[in-house]
Amino acid sequence: MTLNKFQLLGDLNIICVRGDDARNFLQNLCTSDLNKTNSSKGSLSGFCSPKGRLQASFWITNPNPDEFYLWISRDIALEFSKKLSMYRLRSKVEINLLDQGLNLYGVLYSEGFENPADALAVCELPTVTYHGTKYGRVLVASTTPLFQDQVLSVQDHWLLLEVMSGVPRITSATKDLFVPQMVNFESVGGVDFKKGCYPGQEIVARSQYLGTIKRRLLIGFVSSVTGVEALLKPGQTICLTEDPDQEVGVIVLAAFSAEKNGYYLQIEVMLNCSDKQLLIRNEQQQSVQITEINQPPYQLLEI
Repeated sequence: MTLNKFQLLGDLNIICVRGDDARNFLQNLCTSDLNKTNSSKGSLSGFCSPKGRLQASFWITNPNPDEFYLWISRDIALEFSKKLSMYRLRSKVEINLLDQGLNLYGVLYSEGFENPADALAVCELPTVTYHGTKYGRVLVASTTPLFQDQVLSVQDHWLLLEVMSGVPRITSATKDLFVPQMVNFESVGGVDFKKGCYPGQEIVARSQYLGTIKRRLLIGFVSSVTGVEALLKPGQTICLTEDPDQEVGVIVLAAFSAEKNGYYLQIEVMLNCSDKQLLIRNEQQQSVQITEINQPPYQLLEI
């Protein structure tokens, strides 16, 4: 086993849903099919508003038959756990935010990974290839510190690979902004069009089958200059360079690349503007040019 990097993650949390009705409870709320989850391999899913907008995204694992872990952005975890509780009614489920004494690690490996004996839970994520190296990725949760004999690397590298994967993660700044297809959620396994109803399902399905999606997630790049990091926040507006008052997109996630001395971005943009010069600009009129725009590393789902 070669363990390349591991990082203590401060921007994720876990919601535990357990009980006799846990599977049916989540199946009626999530965009994915809970019957396809397993104990350690993460299954991407989301929760939509009645208008079909993503209010949360998360990886789901199913370590025990009546127990599910939702690996979710920390800044929306508490609010979303309360949202789930509102839907509980008479369902035999317990919903708990595991935020006390929990250590969450991101592990990057190149030749396999053996789960630590002291791990509370693990979540295997899709591999990502970056600069010719293929990285396996695993989220590890523990109530005790792990990997004490390893050197902890900065969080940027884990986040960078998350950005390059093209799999979006909803945060507080981007919730309620996107129908799933606007950020390619259906193309990375986050939506199952054959399962039953869930909040917003009719709008999500209509958008897919009528082909009404005019916005997509792409991978952008911005060179590193003084003060640029403050501009590259999730939810930040993207405009046309030739017409800065015309908003055409939003930053989903951003991460620094030391190899290129700049920032890679997940950006949600209007398709008819993706080949034009784009600008990131904040309310203080500070701006920076997006110098590269590329397709994500997967094919879009066609139905």
